[in-house]
Amino acid sequence: MRFQDKVVIITAGSSGIGLACLEQMLQEGALVHNLDLVPPAASDIKAAAVAGRAFWMEADLGDGRVPDEAVQRVLSSHGRIDVLINNAAYTTHHGGALLETSIEEWQRQIDITLSGTFGMSKACLPAMIEQGNGAIVNMGSIGGLVPFSNTAAYCTAKAALMQLTRSIAIDYGRQGIRCNAVCPGAIDTPAFSGIKALPYELADREARTALGRIGRPEEIASAVAFLASAEASYITGATLVVDGGWSVTQWSDHLGPRDM
Repeated sequence: MRFQDKVVIITAGSSGIGLACLEQMLQEGALVHNLDLVPPAASDIKAAAVAGRAFWMEADLGDGRVPDEAVQRVLSSHGRIDVLINNAAYTTHHGGALLETSIEEWQRQIDITLSGTFGMSKACLPAMIEQGNGAIVNMGSIGGLVPFSNTAAYCTAKAALMQLTRSIAIDYGRQGIRCNAVCPGAIDTPAFSGIKALPYELADREARTALGRIGRPEEIASAVAFLASAEASYITGATLVVDGGWSVTQWSDHLGPRDM
């Protein structure tokens, strides 16, 4: 298994893509610390917790004190950090266009999505540097690559996260640290439930995707695990787009029926 007894920290690992990443890491033998406001409900994760392989810490990444405190707890328990998955983002409300975005909404988006990633990375890097190795995977979004309407704060935070990923990669590569980002497209998570409830919206998303369907959380988790693993040992500063081909079809006038 690729992560046998590796120490992994994941933020927002209790649902959606984060939960899929947590489950994948556990399946591959890791010891996983999940920083989230709520614990995961999945029974297999509860079993892993009883077995001492899954750990939950209540954490609000919008609080700048959380990263240092959480990382010190992990180091006290295991003495090392091998992988950091920065998955936390403020997705409760995307905020609207600029004029409809309050300063509070803007700040909450920046605090969790961008500053949370900054804080967790900064807290983990000294231990990784001392070890001489470590992998950081940041959860981006195609919204950070292609702007969407009525999501000014979200798209801005995700775009800045891409540049933070590259900065970490170039500054700490010589110390054995790799940092990459995954950019999901439309994925079937709780945050996507509003779209799924509107058949015409769901059909539009599917029609605009080359594969003709919405993605699954475990498909993102597989990409994250790859970038965190030794299989990606010569990859850093990269952005892996996992969107079913959405980003390559946006300039196409028509997508024909799927070839089966």
